[in-house]
Amino acid sequence: MADEAQNAEGKEGFFERLLRPPKCSMLRMIVIGVIGGIGIWGLLNTGVEWTNRTEFCLSCHTMQTPYEELKKTVHYSNRTGTSVGCADCHVASSKEPFDYARKLTQKVFASKDVIGQILGTIDTPEKFEAYRLTMAKRVWAHMKETDSKECRNCHKFDKMDTTKQKDRSAVKHEGAIQDGKTCIDCHKGIAHKPVHHLLEKEQGKVAAAQESAPPTQATAPAAAPAKAEDKGAAPAPAAPATVASAAPAVQPAAPEKPAAKTEAAPKAEAVSAAAPSASAITALDWSKVPTRQIKVFYPGQAGLEWVMNKADHSSAADIIEKKRACAKCHEGDANEVGAAIVAGKPVGVSKTVMEPNPPAGKVGFIPVTFQTTHDDSKIYFRFEWVPPKNSDKKMDPKHEVKLTMMFDGGGTVEGSDQNGCWATCHVDLRTMKEAKDDKKTKYITGADLASGKFMDLIQYRSGKGEKPVDGWVDSERHMTGGKSQLKAEGRKEGNKWVVTFERALAGGGKGDHVITADKVYNFGFAIHEDFTNARFHYVSLGYQFGLDKPNPGVKNYIDVQKQ
Repeated sequence: MADEAQNAEGKEGFFERLLRPPKCSMLRMIVIGVIGGIGIWGLLNTGVEWTNRTEFCLSCHTMQTPYEELKKTVHYSNRTGTSVGCADCHVASSKEPFDYARKLTQKVFASKDVIGQILGTIDTPEKFEAYRLTMAKRVWAHMKETDSKECRNCHKFDKMDTTKQKDRSAVKHEGAIQDGKTCIDCHKGIAHKPVHHLLEKEQGKVAAAQESAPPTQATAPAAAPAKAEDKGAAPAPAAPATVASAAPAVQPAAPEKPAAKTEAAPKAEAVSAAAPSASAITALDWSKVPTRQIKVFYPGQAGLEWVMNKADHSSAADIIEKKRACAKCHEGDANEVGAAIVAGKPVGVSKTVMEPNPPAGKVGFIPVTFQTTHDDSKIYFRFEWVPPKNSDKKMDPKHEVKLTMMFDGGGTVEGSDQNGCWATCHVDLRTMKEAKDDKKTKYITGADLASGKFMDLIQYRSGKGEKPVDGWVDSERHMTGGKSQLKAEGRKEGNKWVVTFERALAGGGKGDHVITADKVYNFGFAIHEDFTNARFHYVSLGYQFGLDKPNPGVKNYIDVQKQ
């Protein structure tokens, strides 16, 4: 009988044995549970993955709008052939094996768009646009809470090679690591139409008047009318704008290396602007003086207030809070900044057009070879560049070239350690967007000549017999009055210009800063070339110099060595 029972049991199939009244019910239930769980998980996962397809997302016609925006970005098409779809950012969990619950949560989160479609909240392009910022804020907040896991599936700080990044990117990423920031803090609007500037406006624009930055236009005192001699002077440089989409720079020929021999008298074609009563600049062996390559770029109407406003310029907070110089981020891509602005392209977070009337043929930047040295009593500055040929229009027919340099008294002008002489360039000046007074010149907010809160100004002019300008900027621009024993020489050698300044370290009186070895001076310079005038110039970023004072940790610093 026992043998017959065993034979009958052996003929039963697996599922028949599984459903037979238990001899060991616990084991049987475990097996059933495991098999059933696997089946349910498989069906659920299949459903999730099937609905994660971009094609499924696009079955809602409303999603065509953001999809078309995605197709225009580097996340959709790029040189490596990688691409992301809707679910990669809006549903994706991390690569951790036990993060499946988060994927399901994300699916529920994403279903709000379906509800919005059904209820008619976003069922037309017009309604979608009206509701865009609300949806974007929801996504930003969620990614902030999850430490931007969607981004970190592909991008990780510890895998970045910052030596292959642009200066501003490397600086931003280093700062993000130090500050504990996550990707979405900086990278809003990279896959769809950017609306994060609306968030800034909604919260109230960041005031430029903070402890480490000049006040905004609203608090700036009115500048006195320009004097007659101010006309034709080069405006101080405007600060750069962060460029979201820069046009390729049109780069002129690179400047030749500085002459190895001492500066001699000008050639036949030379144009000298030294004061008639002044002797020639002291002969120096410039081949022994270190060179610094500086890109001067076209700024358009980018006033200080625009640059220091976070709603317009994403790095404004870093400039203000971290006391970070503009050159730390933009020295490497100043050419791209200038190329975008001169082409009339929108720049910055707010996508503002800084040049409403792009000058025909004008390039975005000019590379300049800068040198400086000193002796016991004088400091010397030398500039060498190849000017591009722009047009036959002569805004200032008397001067083919003007070169203006400004510097403070060693930290005497607030914000100048970040932006050089751009503290004098405001959005309400003549030729700027918000100009209300056509005589308003450069000025410094809260200027005080007695305490040294002003910018010393020197200028070379190429017009025949023209004296160099020795002035200053306080509550207005003064083009005469300095007594620093200034000399300026300029000459055109073939296809390049060379301009040299010689100035007494001790200054000379009102409007002159004394230059001593115990201070660091903040400066910037501008070049008007091809007979241009007003704001149609090229400007440098903010730099610093000190006498025989190495400072290798500061990128925009120049050590002026004694010769």
